[in-house]
Amino acid sequence: MRKIFNHLFTDTIWSLGYWGTATEPMVWIETRNQEQIQAFTLDLHSLDLVKIPQVNEQNKPLQWLAGLTDGGVFLKLRQGKNPGIEGLEAYDFPSGELRYSIPLKQWTSLEHQHLLTNQGIIDLVTGKIVDRVTKEQDNSNLKIQSPMHFEESQAEFQSFATLFNQKFEEKIGKGMDYWEGSNKLIFSYYIYENAWKNKLRICDYEFNTLFLETLAEGDLMGYHTFQCVQNALFFIKDKRELFIYADL
Repeated sequence: MRKIFNHLFTDTIWSLGYWGTATEPMVWIETRNQEQIQAFTLDLHSLDLVKIPQVNEQNKPLQWLAGLTDGGVFLKLRQGKNPGIEGLEAYDFPSGELRYSIPLKQWTSLEHQHLLTNQGIIDLVTGKIVDRVTKEQDNSNLKIQSPMHFEESQAEFQSFATLFNQKFEEKIGKGMDYWEGSNKLIFSYYIYENAWKNKLRICDYEFNTLFLETLAEGDLMGYHTFQCVQNALFFIKDKRELFIYADL
């Protein structure tokens, strides 16, 4: 496992999304402060980080939904006392130009770049209603693996708590994110050491520690912990610093 990318952003990293293909993988990164939203694209091969000039230029609240080979699809969120979804928008990358914008109140599931909704089946590439989901056999899709999440109240978490107490003499709380690979285990967990800290630990199957990092503590702890994409590990430190390690 080797570090291939590290960048400290000026503002808080709000969201990550993955687009492109297996041969040309790309990352969409959104940062925010109180006044503005800024988006970037990162080429995972060249590691070039490029600011997207036009996407979401009106600072509308958008939530990443899915990546396309040449863009991304977002849920447009309603503002005010009754938050919810009000639309679906797709943008071309890296230009940031709007591809389509359609009204949407609710959706059921996401299948093969199709969104099942009460309005019908939406093809996310075109934004048009189609008759059925086309299940293409495409090996070019990105391999994205999110960790399993366990809350402190769940029985599975108690097994992790016992394990960490025995193996590492750490008393964990709050919750746990867990990923199991072919020869590695990745844990994102919380311990209290004068303040709550979020730690990332990578072990082999004998629970020998291969990597240990404190991601954040106190108010700097964020929603994101880690994700595994195209055999690479992504994690965010102190809400603003992105790390990528290859050869996971």
